[in-house]
Amino acid sequence: MNIRKGALATLVVGASVTVAACTSASSTNASGGGSSPSTSASGSASASAQSTSQSHITIGFANPQDTQPVLQSFQAALIAAAGRVGDKVIALNAGLSVNQQVSDIQTFITDKVNVIIVFPLAVPPLQSVLNQAHSAGIKLIGYNAVLPGASSAAPFDTDLDQGIIVNGAKDAASYVSGALKGKGNVLGINIGAPVPSLIAMVNNYKSDVTSGNPGIKWLETATDATDSLSGGQVAAQDAITRYHGNIQAVMSYTDEAAIGAYNALKAAGVKNTVIIGQQGNQDGINAIKAGQIQGDIDTQPWKEALYALKMAQDLIAGQSLPAIVEYPAVFITKDNLSSYVPWDQAVSQIKSGAMSLDVSLG
Repeated sequence: MNIRKGALATLVVGASVTVAACTSASSTNASGGGSSPSTSASGSASASAQSTSQSHITIGFANPQDTQPVLQSFQAALIAAAGRVGDKVIALNAGLSVNQQVSDIQTFITDKVNVIIVFPLAVPPLQSVLNQAHSAGIKLIGYNAVLPGASSAAPFDTDLDQGIIVNGAKDAASYVSGALKGKGNVLGINIGAPVPSLIAMVNNYKSDVTSGNPGIKWLETATDATDSLSGGQVAAQDAITRYHGNIQAVMSYTDEAAIGAYNALKAAGVKNTVIIGQQGNQDGINAIKAGQIQGDIDTQPWKEALYALKMAQDLIAGQSLPAIVEYPAVFITKDNLSSYVPWDQAVSQIKSGAMSLDVSLG
């Protein structure tokens, strides 16, 4: 995606677009199964995202780090889907700075947007500015902002959960424990910023992969200080030195860090290590094809964007939503690669009108 880094990305479309139903072939290919995704939400019957767009809305997206492919894809898909129905998206990049994310939300308040979607770098420091947004009558959607099981989304009106914290982590851990046959040392890699969802996900990696497997040891959770492939490589290099290369598996918070770990292990001559990534971007899929990593949690951010647009429009229409709307991530290995939908292909289909915007939240 060519999304301008560290700058305002805005799309304004003046007229509503009537979207015809896509063909069954397109629908099946784009959704990975042909059926509309569902969540635990309760209440009203589902409606298409475009049906609530008679009064056009402006959505602010507080992007924590727009160099991350998963967030680039979500942002691009949200802009494309909103443009199809005459809505407007303003996206601002915090660049992993909590202070900048506070400033970005303040900008959205000044711009008088209708809805703000926030993938928080940390929730407590945002509390005050989120309260300001509520006082201004702005609806708030968290994006992986509230941990699963919470009875309330406060300070958000609702939260879109990527499905990585519980089920995604469980799928990854099940694969790793099976591949290790219940015995081996596992290295975790996480981001250096205190991102609640990623901390919870990697903690679940640890508990899930070791639970019931006394022969599996979690060595440590190393830190990717730069949130990049090179940062993952450095984290793995340090761990390889500390543990004398005795690492049988790596469970990473992103595809890039997973590939970085592979590079470090290869350079050190450590072989047959099971490596898991998270996001499902094209780099991760290519790494599975090349045998560099063995599994990847595909979050399908393009589909999450359709959820987010529908949630925003429902909130503005006065409909109630559950505290957490959970999106089911998909675990990809070489065995089900054929089901994978490339993110750029999906975004193109959303933009062109080849993909239906219909999603069901209940």
